[in-house]
Amino acid sequence: MDSEITQVFQTELTCPVCLNYLIDPVTIDCGHSFCRPCLCLFWEEAQTHGSCPECRKPSQQKDFKTNIVLKNLVSIAKKASLLQFLCSEEQMCGTHMEKKKMFCEVDKSLLCLLCSNSQDHGAHRHCPIEVAAEDHREKILKQMSSLWRKIQENHRKLHEEKILILPWMVSMRTLSESVHKHMPQPVNPELSAVPITGLLNRLHCFRVEISFHNEITNHNIRLFDDVRSLILRPDYEDASLNSNGSNCFAMRGVQTFTSGKHYWEMDVDDSMDWAVGVCKDSWIRKNGTLLQSKDIFLLLCVKEDNCCTLFTTSPMVPHYVEKPLGQVGVFLDLESGSVSFLNVAKSSLIWTYPAGSFSVPVRPLFLTGHR
Repeated sequence: MDSEITQVFQTELTCPVCLNYLIDPVTIDCGHSFCRPCLCLFWEEAQTHGSCPECRKPSQQKDFKTNIVLKNLVSIAKKASLLQFLCSEEQMCGTHMEKKKMFCEVDKSLLCLLCSNSQDHGAHRHCPIEVAAEDHREKILKQMSSLWRKIQENHRKLHEEKILILPWMVSMRTLSESVHKHMPQPVNPELSAVPITGLLNRLHCFRVEISFHNEITNHNIRLFDDVRSLILRPDYEDASLNSNGSNCFAMRGVQTFTSGKHYWEMDVDDSMDWAVGVCKDSWIRKNGTLLQSKDIFLLLCVKEDNCCTLFTTSPMVPHYVEKPLGQVGVFLDLESGSVSFLNVAKSSLIWTYPAGSFSVPVRPLFLTGHR
């Protein structure tokens, strides 16, 4: 067969997907032909069924029959290629100068007829090359068919599993969305308190002037370092109990309040460590930390790493609002048993203790980290 004609013949019998001779050829609606395994694998990987790999036209066919004509032509073309291969110089036996037409199944080598009957190969099983090639082709087809059936079976089982877990996935998605809706959102570390119009004007009706004892002491008082210890080591509750006394100066008010409503303001300037509030009149300073006392109700400002954080005591609670500048207002309501702290410059409320938080008598208390 002329070499050019052979080349054209081979091209027409080549699968566009694997670029080899067609194996178990099938022809789809558009007229293009492919190896059955190549077409199935192409559709499987593309996750779209019915599109021609070559022209992309849709095909409504699902079950394909083997194209017998193409299968026979492929067989003829392979035999012609094999004969052409055998006639080439490199396939001539170097010893006997004859064509290698036999296949040794033991050595898996090509032999001429004389070599196959020689002492080295005489006891081996031989067959014509055409028979060996066809036998191997049939084995490959069987293996490919078996693999394809396994792939189909695995996909079937996978589809069944998807159907089984689909209700569970829908339920979990619904639960996740519900939890997400009710999940607390992260708090801005420095919220702006809302100004209250007329607040200070109303509180000035209860304005009192506070006097403090001349005595200023830091004897056995630890406060700001204790708070810093709790911030840095929250998992070690006793960290504050073993700290040494820090420079915390406390001043108790001269006045004792037993009834009514009272309001006063404390100037904190630009101080970083300070505390304002009230304490019960029966409170006595003992060895230990102010944080352990249930008779002190304070608003604290504590500096840590160039940042200031506000806390209230009894119990210890952080407040994520901006630090007051200038003056802090204290409103004592003995009728309800509560005390409130205000940012005077902003005319806004910082915190209010719940009603019934303490009993009378109480007196003002002011602490600072420096004189």
